[in-house]
Amino acid sequence: MESLQQAFVLSAAFAFVMCLAGMYLTRRILFKLGRGSYCGAFPFFGGLLGSAIALNILPHPDFLPVFLGFLSLAVIGFLRDFDSLSYSSLIPYSLLIVSFTLIGILPPGFAFVEFLTAFLWVAMIMFCLKLSALVYEMPFLLISLTSLSSFLFFLHNPPASSLSMPIISSLCVCGFGLLFAGKLKEKSADSLKLPNKRFLLGSSGIFSGGFLLGIVTVSEQSPGLVLLGLCIPSVVIFLPFIMITGMIVFSYIGNKLHMPENNIESRAYSWSLKREKTVLFAGLVFLCLNFAWLILSLKTPLIALVMLLLLLSMTIGGFLNTFIRKKKSCEVLPNRINIMGISIDALSPSLVVDKIAAFVAAQKFAHVITADSLALVRADEDNAFKAVFEKAELVVPDGAGIVWASDFLGLPLPGRVPGVALVSQICERAAKEKYRIFFVGGKPGVADKAVDVLKENNNIDVCGVSHGFFKKNSADEEKIIRKIIETKAQIVFVALGVPRQEWFITKLREYNANLVAIGVGGSFDVISKELPRAPIFMQRFALEWLFRLCLEPSRFSRMIKIPLFVLKVLRQKWNSD
Repeated sequence: MESLQQAFVLSAAFAFVMCLAGMYLTRRILFKLGRGSYCGAFPFFGGLLGSAIALNILPHPDFLPVFLGFLSLAVIGFLRDFDSLSYSSLIPYSLLIVSFTLIGILPPGFAFVEFLTAFLWVAMIMFCLKLSALVYEMPFLLISLTSLSSFLFFLHNPPASSLSMPIISSLCVCGFGLLFAGKLKEKSADSLKLPNKRFLLGSSGIFSGGFLLGIVTVSEQSPGLVLLGLCIPSVVIFLPFIMITGMIVFSYIGNKLHMPENNIESRAYSWSLKREKTVLFAGLVFLCLNFAWLILSLKTPLIALVMLLLLLSMTIGGFLNTFIRKKKSCEVLPNRINIMGISIDALSPSLVVDKIAAFVAAQKFAHVITADSLALVRADEDNAFKAVFEKAELVVPDGAGIVWASDFLGLPLPGRVPGVALVSQICERAAKEKYRIFFVGGKPGVADKAVDVLKENNNIDVCGVSHGFFKKNSADEEKIIRKIIETKAQIVFVALGVPRQEWFITKLREYNANLVAIGVGGSFDVISKELPRAPIFMQRFALEWLFRLCLEPSRFSRMIKIPLFVLKVLRQKWNSD
């Protein structure tokens, strides 16, 4: 135990000196890693050297290949941070170094399967740590907590390899040291009203640190350590998906978005996504996983299981505290909210109908977009399509994704404005005001059937009907536009799908017609009963997209963009908070 204490002290001293030396040597180098002080692999180098000296393993035959592999990864990682080495060059060099190191430390006569397993394991740890760097402080957290868990494991199961304890002690010291030192630097910077100062590991520190973690598991060949090592990829790869799912579920349940009678005032919660709280929550999840594997591996008494359950309850509470907060009653919500750079009008369905009636009365051209999440993704990727949104007089949310996004961003909408319901409500108003309506879109005959259904409930004045099977910028398209103008239509429903209907309406705008053009997607198919409407319970829980997907499997290619929409909303929230 005394030698272990010496290892920690000497490791901390060497790591501190090397960290200062590294920051001094690189102070004039501009790294594209964000704000902060570059430390790279310098502290890990000092910590490993100090721990190796204290535990007297420098002469050990396995130490030399590990140390050389560590230094090589640190150097090529530094070249990557210095922007003089591309990832296409970094990856093969890194994998080659891992291969040579494993050949040097694996016992003689090892099987190829054994080598391949060890190789993939070390590479996965390195990759996951690099992926975790998307959230600052996550690599520090994962390295330090994994090292601490491994150290606790070794207290009950003495390490089989003399390499394990110096590596673990150095990583433990460096991980916690950089984590807490970075916090202190941020606080001091905030108190002086200076930009936040952070320690930057870069590829050099992340790859070399991940390499050492992987080597410990490989050299020990312990199932318990394998389980502990699996915690890193579990948190990095699976936690974001679980987290996003939890946000969506709690957002819908907490504010009861599926209840049509709800309005903005009834929303009780808003959502936040602050970096510090996110790292804290990830740390609690990681501790739960680590402690669970420790309990299984060490067969600890019942009290340990009770403590784990207590930690798990704290983690659930941490999730709620991290992402959800009570909405202040004094919050004033804007008339338009911004999602991914697109302005969405925060109006209830009845106010949307009133707004359209005002457009008709003003006798000016107006473009009304019924947007869903996929339309926003397209607009975010296509500047020309985004310009159409910016010119539109009214953009309303026709999609559960947009309603969730608005709520998550802290600017909740009154609710959805589905295209099908909007067509029916406008026709009801049009019957009273005697508006002239033109229907464009759908397969041949579908628009006519939709008109017949709508006429059963309201005596609307239909001045023209046309199917949507015509090419963009064709003579048929020109003919339909002239017919719309000649009939003096006041409202035009365009059901050509996104983005086709938006381009059609944009061209219609060029003719300076005094009408209101509304893109309504596949509404004619539903109104004409060519496609059945989703069951009531699916409508209430905003699952109409799932029902539509079951009826039209070809829509799957569009649906796979929904996770991209969620990630873009998360990025917007992260940047805004």
